[in-house]
Amino acid sequence: MKKLKLMSLMLFVSVFGASMYITGCSDGYIGNEDGLHDLDSRGGNNGKNGKKGMKNGNSGKSNKDLCTCIRDEYPMEDLSDVERSSLEKMREEEKLARDVYITLFEKWNLKVFDNISNAEQRHMDAILCLMDKYDIEDPAGNNPAGIFSDSNLQSLYDNLVNQGSESIKAALKVGATIEDLDIFDLIELSKSVDNKDILAVFDNLTKGSRNHMRAFYSQLLINDADYTPQYIDKELFDSIINSDRERGGTICSNNSGNKRGGKGKNKGKGKKGRKGNRK
Repeated sequence: MKKLKLMSLMLFVSVFGASMYITGCSDGYIGNEDGLHDLDSRGGNNGKNGKKGMKNGNSGKSNKDLCTCIRDEYPMEDLSDVERSSLEKMREEEKLARDVYITLFEKWNLKVFDNISNAEQRHMDAILCLMDKYDIEDPAGNNPAGIFSDSNLQSLYDNLVNQGSESIKAALKVGATIEDLDIFDLIELSKSVDNKDILAVFDNLTKGSRNHMRAFYSQLLINDADYTPQYIDKELFDSIINSDRERGGTICSNNSGNKRGGKGKNKGKGKKGRKGNRK
């Protein structure tokens, strides 16, 4: 009888533990596969909900590491007006995503919003590194959460927060909408960009947004809801939600050929390889 009771207890513990694990994993976006993780995981702790590090639009030491990578491992190229405006647009658009997610996390306490708001901060950091490199004034400046220089983004932020405050399903649809817009804009803007560093950042931000879309869509399914794309086409949307979360690849590793080229002839320092890329 004692043996039977012990076996029953062990079975209960196993089932309970498994259920808790599944619940924890399904609660939100788990992981940091946005192409920036190897650089920003070493520092830049934003504190609870990422708010402390987010007040000034960057995440501390991690931003310095990322900026060093972008400055040293990519050539300094001429910047077109389109490239300049693209960086300004995406800096505030990534801020919009971050600010909405912070607000909706405070409203609904869903981990998916907390996790992805931190990822959006990294996206903002990457854009700011490019703006600093090319001496572009930051449109986000010291604006607090929910305040934007672009009047269109200001209206969009207000509308999305209102929508997301109606219910959990509505909030998750807002998350999917933001990632939908991010993916669309990054793809379209990349068509008019040829600077290697900007393309590398935009490519990794697009990958991150695809991962975020998968996270929000999976949460919508858990909550018996769905999402129809409003910006990207249905074919692209289906390919994203029906594929696994993307892992690996970083901004610097995309340009690793430059480092290897320099290493071969300069005793591992890589200076010659980088010099050859600069104008």
